[in-house]
Amino acid sequence: MSLGINKNKRAAMGMLALMLPTTLLFMALSGKDPALLPLASQPLPFGLPDTLGNLPIAAVILYSSMGLTGLALALLPATLSRKKTLLGGFLLLSVAALMGFFSSSPFELCCWSFLGGIGCTMNVCAWISIGATYFPRHCALVVGLMHCLAVATSIVATRLSAIHLAVSEQGRVPLLPALAGTLIVALLYVLIWHLFQQVNASSERRFVRPEARSPVVAVWSKGPLLLFLAATYLPLSSVSLDFIYSAYMREIMRFPIKTLQMTIGIALIANLLTPLAGWLGDRYGALRTLKTALPITAVAGGLIFWGWQIPLAVLLPLEFLVSFGLSSVFYVNILAALIRAVAPIQNMRATGMFYFAFNLGIPVAGVLFTNLREVVGWRTLVLLQLVCPLLLATVLVWLAQRVLMPADKVVAPG
Repeated sequence: MSLGINKNKRAAMGMLALMLPTTLLFMALSGKDPALLPLASQPLPFGLPDTLGNLPIAAVILYSSMGLTGLALALLPATLSRKKTLLGGFLLLSVAALMGFFSSSPFELCCWSFLGGIGCTMNVCAWISIGATYFPRHCALVVGLMHCLAVATSIVATRLSAIHLAVSEQGRVPLLPALAGTLIVALLYVLIWHLFQQVNASSERRFVRPEARSPVVAVWSKGPLLLFLAATYLPLSSVSLDFIYSAYMREIMRFPIKTLQMTIGIALIANLLTPLAGWLGDRYGALRTLKTALPITAVAGGLIFWGWQIPLAVLLPLEFLVSFGLSSVFYVNILAALIRAVAPIQNMRATGMFYFAFNLGIPVAGVLFTNLREVVGWRTLVLLQLVCPLLLATVLVWLAQRVLMPADKVVAPG
């Protein structure tokens, strides 16, 4: 039995490592700049604008298709095959990313972005669902590890995008990267299929401790819906932090470029600590962790932007705290809480609900920031897009916990 469990864990870790090419493909597609395409001067059909808020229209379409795909997964039958969803999504994302290299107009890039968004969400939702099924006791840690790998891979993908841009500026078609990418994708496709043949989730489930409360049957029940509403505030606050903080440091604090680069590095470190956020969620409970972390993050975020010249030695720890609270604790634990709020067969639908809220919220946050910045001052902007969303999310998490874990059903952990 022990040998079977170790075999499961090795196979699951192998499948986890395959999140790396998924992120590389996504970053290759999302990092494509429509303004640098050969036919970038052509107008987009249907009267589409070139940008929406701070985002190019191709990025808006990418995130919108990801969000709508999450909604579709939440509406489709719970018995939908995770394996087929993963393989189909990986294939769609691969085709979209590779064809994105040959896009010559913004409209073509928008079409491939739409297809890539569908494939990426299918792929990621299936991965998380599989990981939560094999390791239900460590659901938050699984999400944290996947997110950490995605962030780490995005660093590599940024370098690859720079290499591709340099090749494109020389006017040569990137045939070699496309052929190499096609070969790698084919090999990975076979590897994924092989790993699925090696994993048996039944032996892992025998050693799972019972949950403290019985999960509900449907994702449309009151508890999961409250968590879904709380998840809608994650992109509003996290994306707003990126926009507000960079503009605030340039325009108000007048920091030099090296200081800005240092703060970006600190935010990146906070993103890489998602496994720690997952461990906290598994150790103390995702809902309890959120109720503690979200108010602290809101207060720290308000202190950063409250209009005074904070010393750099104080500003950087506060920035790290806010970044960790948003990009790590909030992201990992709200998704883990949604997955644990439903029966195991419903976990991919719950994951789809989260990505529906998260990805559609990204362009919405960008539009709100662009418009509100011209109308209200810094303090009001921070309250509306950073502090208040976190406090409202805290209230929703508290209500969800009361629904999902009534006082007469609460069981002490362990």
